[in-house]
Amino acid sequence: MFEEPAWAEEAPAVPEPRPGAFRPRPPAASRSKVPLEDASVDVAVFCLSLMGTNIRDFLEEANRVLKPGGLLKVAEVSSRFEDVRAFLGAVSKLGFKVISKDLTNSHFFLFDFQKTGPPRVGPKAQLTGLQLQPCLYKRR
Repeated sequence: MFEEPAWAEEAPAVPEPRPGAFRPRPPAASRSKVPLEDASVDVAVFCLSLMGTNIRDFLEEANRVLKPGGLLKVAEVSSRFEDVRAFLGAVSKLGFKVISKDLTNSHFFLFDFQKTGPPRVGPKAQLTGLQLQPCLYKRR
């Protein structure tokens, strides 16, 4: 059978949390601010994760942590896009250029962007292309 290697140590026992025990949730702001250094990441991936109303915050944070020339990959439900061109334009204004887009799947759109620099618009500028539709689920 399996034998523990000589260097293995026994882990200290951690008590199980009580059912219904209160666990504080992180504040909403921390979900769009990740604990990473500026320009420290090669690739950022958003896979079905642009569900909030603050998509711009997430994309600006991706820009902050990505290295120059870094890759941003987005996979999102196709029914959420009313105007793909407006979405691509808005993401471009946030410091990215479109490398590829795949709109051939009936359920999901895939986009690859490359970081070109900091956002080219001020924080108060309206970017209507980032207002995606609610996700629609169909009963099967």
